[in-house]
Amino acid sequence: MSVDSQSTFLQIPQTGDPIQKPKGLGVHRTGHVTLFSPDPAASAEYAVEKLGFLHAGHDEEGRYYLAGHGPDAYSLVYTPGVKGIEAISYIVTDEAALEEAAATLTKAGIAITRGNETSKFRSGPTVRFQTPAGHPIELRIGHAPNVPVAASTRRPNVAPAPIASDHVVMRTADMDAEIDYAATTLGLMESSRIQLPDGSPLMVFFRANKLYHCLALARSEVDGLHHVQFTVKDGPAVLEAHESMTKNGVEVLWGPVRHGPGHNVAIYFRDHVGHIMEFSSEEETILDDENYSPQRWSGGDHRSMDEWGSFPPESFM
Repeated sequence: MSVDSQSTFLQIPQTGDPIQKPKGLGVHRTGHVTLFSPDPAASAEYAVEKLGFLHAGHDEEGRYYLAGHGPDAYSLVYTPGVKGIEAISYIVTDEAALEEAAATLTKAGIAITRGNETSKFRSGPTVRFQTPAGHPIELRIGHAPNVPVAASTRRPNVAPAPIASDHVVMRTADMDAEIDYAATTLGLMESSRIQLPDGSPLMVFFRANKLYHCLALARSEVDGLHHVQFTVKDGPAVLEAHESMTKNGVEVLWGPVRHGPGHNVAIYFRDHVGHIMEFSSEEETILDDENYSPQRWSGGDHRSMDEWGSFPPESFM
């Protein structure tokens, strides 16, 4: 996922051909992410005290549920384990959409696991499966507004104040296979990509709805999680989070930055376990899928990483 941090040449981002909106699995948006932790209780406490999440509770299996300041019951879950991601949970609109997605996956020969548990924290049913790289995906029924969640949420009066989970970035060794799977099986639409000098993709950004991306793939030698993101209300809220977290002993790895792809203002840091997290806002929305052409950014153009001129440190890679 590295680029030449000394390269400073600028290129006008190019565009590809408009893409037809795929049928896919009916994914509407990201609902929450579930991360492994050797001590979920301590990870949850850190997320509340340092990162601005709210305790939603815990269950008998040792999972700790953390809410943002938006409408979702929870946006982040810690479950017993070592490290990494247990599932990216995507929202579909209703039970009919979930059943249609399950049928589509089964017809394509993709193994699925169904969950029907309904409890205080789990509003079943769910469908789980994996991408070719082993990235874990969950589909569940949830809140599916016509506008990004943060846009319809009242500005919290505290900082930091994550509102909702909006995207996840996964490391990918076989970019071509994962790009094809995201587009054809998941039914996500490409918003842009960052390219290496030979034209091969360094990063690719996919959206399910109007918001610029719910998933990004990053070229890597190994498969797995790169980072999880949570949206705050606006640009000033990112800066307020940076100030508050720094005073509270959280090391900011990178930022504030403004990315070229998506144009969001962001900061990056680690959670209690060491997972990279992002707080960001002002992400671009795409309103006309039929006429939108995915952008092509050069990896050597610093704006693809930060329009304000920085490159990510090695600790971010």
